[in-house]
Amino acid sequence: MHTGIAYLSASRLQRCLSAGLHNLIAQQTYLNQINVFPVPDGDTGNNLAQTARAGLQVLTQYSGNNLGELVTELADAMLDNAQGNSGALLAQFFQGFATSVGKQEKIGTLFFATAITAAAIYTRTALDDPREGTILSAIDASAQAADKAADTGDFTCLLPAIETATQAALKLTTAQLEVLEKAGVVDAGAAGYCAIIEGCTKFLREGSLRESMPAIAADEIIHIHHEPVTRLEYRYCTECLVSGAGLDAAKIRAGLHTMGDSLVIAGSSARLRIHIHTNNPEEIFRHMAQFGELQKTKADDMQSQYRALGRDNHSIAIVTDSAADIPEAVITELDIHMVPLRVSFGDKTYLDKIGMSPDEFRHELNSNFARPGTSQPSIGDFSRKYEFLTTHFSEVVSISLSSKLSGTYQASRMAASRISGSERITLIDSKNVSVGQGLIVKYAAELAMEGLNAAKIQSALAKEIASIRTFALVTDLNNAVRSGRLQPSIKRLAEWLRLTPILTNTLAGKVGVHRFIFGHFQLIERFVRHIAKTMGPESNWEIAVAYGGDNPQQAELLKAELHRQFSNMAKIWHTDIGPAFGVHAGMDALVVALRKIS
Repeated sequence: MHTGIAYLSASRLQRCLSAGLHNLIAQQTYLNQINVFPVPDGDTGNNLAQTARAGLQVLTQYSGNNLGELVTELADAMLDNAQGNSGALLAQFFQGFATSVGKQEKIGTLFFATAITAAAIYTRTALDDPREGTILSAIDASAQAADKAADTGDFTCLLPAIETATQAALKLTTAQLEVLEKAGVVDAGAAGYCAIIEGCTKFLREGSLRESMPAIAADEIIHIHHEPVTRLEYRYCTECLVSGAGLDAAKIRAGLHTMGDSLVIAGSSARLRIHIHTNNPEEIFRHMAQFGELQKTKADDMQSQYRALGRDNHSIAIVTDSAADIPEAVITELDIHMVPLRVSFGDKTYLDKIGMSPDEFRHELNSNFARPGTSQPSIGDFSRKYEFLTTHFSEVVSISLSSKLSGTYQASRMAASRISGSERITLIDSKNVSVGQGLIVKYAAELAMEGLNAAKIQSALAKEIASIRTFALVTDLNNAVRSGRLQPSIKRLAEWLRLTPILTNTLAGKVGVHRFIFGHFQLIERFVRHIAKTMGPESNWEIAVAYGGDNPQQAELLKAELHRQFSNMAKIWHTDIGPAFGVHAGMDALVVALRKIS
């Protein structure tokens, strides 16, 4: 047992906080399960763990002997990588603590108590409407206990007193917020903060660190009852980091105040982390870009998370990326989760289908002369989705855009390998795009609803992926040239010869020209006749159509012609071409995908 510790040096605080953050990460699943405030989206544990891991990386790598330098690096790393409401508030706490510590090489109990109090005050400044019964209550309790016990001059007395006070405050949170009392749980954010204090105190008592945490087994996943959400005022949990000189949090808050709720602004005048729930993430990003350099933008779909938590069956989840064009009604009905690609015009980047809708993309294509492009989701985008799903589901099947067309599949692999529970994630290369990828994802979700496990779904999809074909009639080659996928000389030749290309996917997952249609008369009729000749109209087909033009008669004519040519068609569904495909094919393209139904 360690006794008589009068000062915390950099090395001792380094080990102490490592134990605390490890203890927080160990409780990640439990914190997800009890997360019902401010919104019951089941990811507080993931958000706090992500924030804690950033801090642990600093603690592991730091080799200096200045305590002030250590906590400053720790606070900055946690701010840069904070996730969610609680993650941002935890980062704000350490920002306040670091500011108070300054450049001290070591600190005693009195200085420590002063720094904790300053950090508690600083944490509250991040919120518009501070609420009791949250992480704030636990932080305040730790500051009050530190102030009372600081005179002991001994950290082995101080930290246990802080732990006792925070645990008492944690128990009180159930009665302080109606939503917690109704669910019969304590606040998840407060519980996460208490886990850090508990780990730090245990280290001082026992002098041991737990360097790694075991992966969560499928049979360890528990589920508590979450009340179904009947009204969701704001859909997207939106975050970004902005860097600049003299950032004014009050001014920024005034501008964001009317754009959503659950607003948290954490950081300093040089770098701020913004967290807000909103229906228009791109509006938030545009607003913040006025103040400095915008980084780490993300928008998580809370509506999708609510649906997942409300499901009776938590055995398997299906996730894909936004290159898959699927009607919103189908996504909702089959509980499909989606990770957005990025769409760019020059130096401006948007989240596909979240930061930029198909209609907005069409307008941008027609009015913006900058070169359009797409990029794969970040590893962090996939990691957040996988962390959430593996916490609440026994298995996850992730179906990606063709690896021959994008690095999206590789990003999903890297993300899956970095999280606990990675062995429960099955990764599948669709070797397709747009509605072809959509048909594969839809079929996988239907199999999941029938109760098939990941191995059986993977086996069933292997046959489907090899047989599903996607065709695109590209009537305007300008976008293929602008995006760099087609040489201008080929476009000029096609226009001179009055050629309209039909693109299709190959077995290897590439997209190439299948044939050309000569002349510009009856393009749709000839396009469909070519599909019927290639695939055989006598089979029983499920057909998906994507169209992004501003002439709805074209889409109706396409569907009518498909009905005419495919007499045994079992079903047909229609959706918009997403920006990820429209960047290269243009929004006037017509896309048809077919899946044979036995």
